[in-house]
Amino acid sequence: MENSGVARLFPAGTRFVRLFEESRDAALPGWDDAGMRLCKSRSRGRAVCGNGVFLKEYVYKSLWERFRRRFMPLRPFISLDAARRLAALGIPTPRVLAAARGIAPDGAIRDLLVTAELPADARFGDEIASELGEGRAALACELAPVVCRMHEGGLIHGDLSMRNWYRLPDGAWGLIDLDGANLSLGGVSVRARADELARLASSCFVCATRAEDGAAEFRKFISAFSEAYEAAGGIPVAGRRFEARSRALADRFRVKYLNMGALE
Repeated sequence: MENSGVARLFPAGTRFVRLFEESRDAALPGWDDAGMRLCKSRSRGRAVCGNGVFLKEYVYKSLWERFRRRFMPLRPFISLDAARRLAALGIPTPRVLAAARGIAPDGAIRDLLVTAELPADARFGDEIASELGEGRAALACELAPVVCRMHEGGLIHGDLSMRNWYRLPDGAWGLIDLDGANLSLGGVSVRARADELARLASSCFVCATRAEDGAAEFRKFISAFSEAYEAAGGIPVAGRRFEARSRALADRFRVKYLNMGALE
């Protein structure tokens, strides 16, 4: 394993429990190499990007976390499986270059995901939605069919917030942040479909929300998503649960991030 391109991203002496590498001979950049930019830093890990790759690390140090994580799916490999499914469905997502779980000499569990970096001309969904303003509902016709195709392919993303969408110059929409995904062998239930679409619709609404927006505007907006979803796959998701779930998420985001009150 010493010759692996992934090994240099772990502490010396790490024992690998599971490892996937698209190419063992590939030269991967290090965490602190020139050109790498910090994307996220938390107590349980970090993410950096640059030089054509995105590196994401999850670290579990406490005894409880070490124990608990041994019985849970490995997040990098969840991303790997989800990326393969999206690719098979023709939905863009960064190619997974490596996924690994290692146990450091101090006993800490480290999970690593390496993907290709997003193209420089890709734009994130939250940025696009915020620019559309009153025209934000038009995104329903673009995004809902993609979500429907993903669900028909047996995949639940887990967090369809606009920040996890990106659009390419040719108009195609892609997805990132797949470590909360779930491959459903028995098909995706109507309830799960409605919950995922509710998160997308509420997130899109909040990205371009205005102080004067009220409940009436919100209901009209989320209806555009449920109608576009049903038109794409013939499965109705509209109803009390969909509206309540969408509104709860929208209110939470408005209060937490925008210092706005709940919809009235």
